[in-house]
Amino acid sequence: MPTIATSDVHTALNRAAEQLLGAAGPDGIVSRKDIRTKLLSLEGTERALVDTLYRFIDRRDSARSARVTKADIGAALKFIQTDLVDRFDLDNNGLSEDEIARMSELGKLAVTLARSLKAATAPTGEALAKKLGELSKGLFFDGYYGSEGGVPIQPFHAAAKLSQLTPDVLRSTLKLTNRPEHEVARFESADPCLQALINAHYDMPEHEQAEELVRFMKAHLRELHAAILGRDNPELGAEHPLYIVGTDSAGNLVGLKTGVIWT
Repeated sequence: MPTIATSDVHTALNRAAEQLLGAAGPDGIVSRKDIRTKLLSLEGTERALVDTLYRFIDRRDSARSARVTKADIGAALKFIQTDLVDRFDLDNNGLSEDEIARMSELGKLAVTLARSLKAATAPTGEALAKKLGELSKGLFFDGYYGSEGGVPIQPFHAAAKLSQLTPDVLRSTLKLTNRPEHEVARFESADPCLQALINAHYDMPEHEQAEELVRFMKAHLRELHAAILGRDNPELGAEHPLYIVGTDSAGNLVGLKTGVIWT
């Protein structure tokens, strides 16, 4: 499974907290009777998360007499997001399967709901690539990796079920051969490359468009990497494919395809 941003997990927890607040009586307090009634209107993971969240808050203070207030919910939510979610994202690059496995039951339920909510609303695969095509129309890649000329940008996607992105995974997904032109000559985090894309359009009308494209990619793709194919060899030609890709919420490989020119 792809990693999931802690912000998405926060959204799921906020949704569960809103369900608790919506269950409150006229006095603004959520009793155990109130929560039992609310749970009847919920289903699946959302029901389990709301139930677990209420029980977590209820257990924090045994002297509360089975009454949960808005302040109780807010305080618990802040603690959960910081200590039961964010603390497990060790590399600040989204929660991986290994990191999620170490989380509490409450944290795992929040992750499951977050994935469901994201999958229901986020574009994936071809639809996501189409949006990238709209955002990248008219843009070019230049001025990085020693490239000696601007190369147009095209959207790219390949159907897959990826849980991580490595050079070997990229080779397999792109069905690369052992020929020199298919050698993964460079594979690294896409952050510097994406910043270079923005910088290439500095003082141009497309500058804000480039910034919007990069923001969109970072919001919808995980494990963003830049990969250049082909050795620096005159016999292979001057232009080498450059993939700026990551995984979407469904595990597809999606991003941009452009190139670098080495003469």
